[in-house]
Amino acid sequence: MNPNIDTTLFAGRGADVRHFVKETTIAAPCSEVYAAWSDATQFTHTYDSGDPGQSELAANIELEIGGRYEWLWDGKLGSNGCQVLSYIPGRMISFSWNAPPTQPESRARHTWVVVELESLSALETAVRLTHLGFGRAPHWDETHDYFSQAWEHVLRRFKKGLESD
Repeated sequence: MNPNIDTTLFAGRGADVRHFVKETTIAAPCSEVYAAWSDATQFTHTYDSGDPGQSELAANIELEIGGRYEWLWDGKLGSNGCQVLSYIPGRMISFSWNAPPTQPESRARHTWVVVELESLSALETAVRLTHLGFGRAPHWDETHDYFSQAWEHVLRRFKKGLESD
């Protein structure tokens, strides 16, 4: 764990920070949805259940401010160096995020993601994902568009994985 959060790594700043929002509803208890976002074992189980076959999928999630928040797609490479920024147990988690290795200019800086959960009933949870902090340059346009699609894919996998349990 690195308890220090290096704010110089972040591209976005100020009140008019570039962002987008994705929302879905998952037919699962809020506690299970929160665990999928905040616990490494539950993340890999949920994500794999959404589409089996990610045998190299791994995660390092340390639920504490400054704790690691890493999804590793080949067991080694992914959101390396990302950290938990804040959390409210059972309701919200935010973490730093980086671009994929195929986008080196953007990957050198961080954005941040806020996942908010609302229990709609004992077996239904609303999920609101806000991804913020994209810079203002052509390579950031590519990163913004990439994640706008990627988070929809992730939310579908979480929905499928959690609803099939």
